Amino acid sequence: MSEHLPPEIITQILLRLPIKSLLQCTSICKSWNSLIKHTRFINNHLNLNLDKTSNSPLLLLRHCPKDPTRELYSLHSDNGSFQEHSKPELPVQSLNECFRIVGSCNGLILLSDDYLTDYNMFVLWNPSIRKFITLAKPHVPKSPHHSVYGFGFDSKKNDYKVVRLVYLRQNEGQACPEIELYSLNSGSWKSITSAAPSYLIAQNFWAQVFVNGAVHWVASCKKGNCFRNVVLSFDMSNETFQEIELPEDLACELPTKYMAISAAGKSICVKHFDQNRHTMWVMREYGVVESWEKQVSVDVHVTPNFRVLQVLGCRKNNGEFLLERYDHGRRIGEFISHDPKNNTNECLGIHTDPGYSCIVYYTESLVLLDKTS
Repeated sequence: MSEHLPPEIITQILLRLPIKSLLQCTSICKSWNSLIKHTRFINNHLNLNLDKTSNSPLLLLRHCPKDPTRELYSLHSDNGSFQEHSKPELPVQSLNECFRIVGSCNGLILLSDDYLTDYNMFVLWNPSIRKFITLAKPHVPKSPHHSVYGFGFDSKKNDYKVVRLVYLRQNEGQACPEIELYSLNSGSWKSITSAAPSYLIAQNFWAQVFVNGAVHWVASCKKGNCFRNVVLSFDMSNETFQEIELPEDLACELPTKYMAISAAGKSICVKHFDQNRHTMWVMREYGVVESWEKQVSVDVHVTPNFRVLQVLGCRKNNGEFLLERYDHGRRIGEFISHDPKNNTNECLGIHTDPGYSCIVYYTESLVLLDKTS
């Protein structure tokens, strides 16, 4: 049939097929294989998919049951039933207990093997096409104390980048990181330490999120005799750092308190935990400081049998939030969906090994299909 159709019509038909069908189509003929694996086709398919799935996103969950001890992943539709979409298998083994999920962008997951021992190993994984690549190892400075990473997309250069901030042991407690930037297009790292900001991102519990072309972290800076917390962002195209103010309740907290950032649609939210309560602040309009709003406040001890371990993130379609709680009676962790308006919880039937759970938004794509491993 393809012999009787103009190439542009064939392209338009293929662009509207799902990932699984496109992978099958690569085996039909050489011309289709070349077309589907071309960077232009991959980008056009991604853009169509982003538009199509903006109201029906997927959530990638990492949950590690103790028996057996291994990383398990599942993709779920962010709908009322939290329907399971697939169970991608991670094709590479961590040298630690598990990988850190640094972030997700356009179908790619960046994994870092640094949970207990930092092996300076980074993996880009696309679960949709079951493909991964291991990045070149970065430079390791003398006496590193801890490292922080960010992952995102440079839309100007059509390039995926990893930014790495390394705080040195001799400067422990000071905001003097060495900074490197990895480019997937070049396959190499470069130093951008000259752009280093005077902010400290804590060693424990840090998280990042890529929104509006920039990576974001919760950081602190010393102003006078006290520290002040902010959202620190790094623009992947301009390769510059910026600051976004936090609400006063969070800005004045001790930097050692647990705070982490995540996505809230096209904006950001910050999770805060003290001894007795989890809270979630959402920036309803990105970049507008006055739009910060506290949307979740949950007691750690819901009942004598249940303890809320963490707020995992926002759900896009129903205004609910995903929590992880521990069932003392059954000695297992589980995911629940929390409705803050009605103060109700729905168990989603997914069990976890507390402390290892993670969740990120995910978009299926063909990215990496044009790369050699």
